[in-house]
Amino acid sequence: MTVVVAFFCPDGVVIAADSMITPGMGGISVGHHHGLKVSVLAGQQLFAFAGDQGQSDRVKIMANGSHAMIATRAHPIDYPIAITQSIIQQFQSTGIAGAINTNPILSFVHQGQYVCCVFEGAMQPRLLDAAHYYVAVGSGKLSADPFLRFITDVFCNGSQPTVAEAILLATWTVQHVIDVNPGGVAGPIRVGIL
Repeated sequence: MTVVVAFFCPDGVVIAADSMITPGMGGISVGHHHGLKVSVLAGQQLFAFAGDQGQSDRVKIMANGSHAMIATRAHPIDYPIAITQSIIQQFQSTGIAGAINTNPILSFVHQGQYVCCVFEGAMQPRLLDAAHYYVAVGSGKLSADPFLRFITDVFCNGSQPTVAEAILLATWTVQHVIDVNPGGVAGPIRVGIL
């Protein structure tokens, strides 16, 4: 089980994750390890993942090596779309196109503006915005989503939190998921800020 929570703020992006990595074989979890799910990448990028570690690492490597592309794209969604196109082509060439099992979150700076993108479904990018400023991915999403809705209703009052507020909200949410899913999600909690 895993959970990653991201907040898109007016002054940056906050991403928090648990540290449980659960390798699988044939759709069955076969072990639990602790690892790092949040990484700082080249070119002012922040990356986190839920799902298959190997597939996620391939996306991370691609984003880390493609950061120069950000400045050449007219719209912020164009960069994540290019990554999606390239990684799906790579997955097809290695025989896993129909079995994509990764939900990365990639944050970057485009033309001086912070951007936070979640890759949902089969690596389909969606940008967070002022009306949809938080997201949870991973199997802990079922516990995280209602809690996120509750704390954002109480503390955000319909507007995006600042980075300082989002650090509290994101870590609190990940800790909540750890607390209500004993044995399935584990700390320490890692936080990345862009």
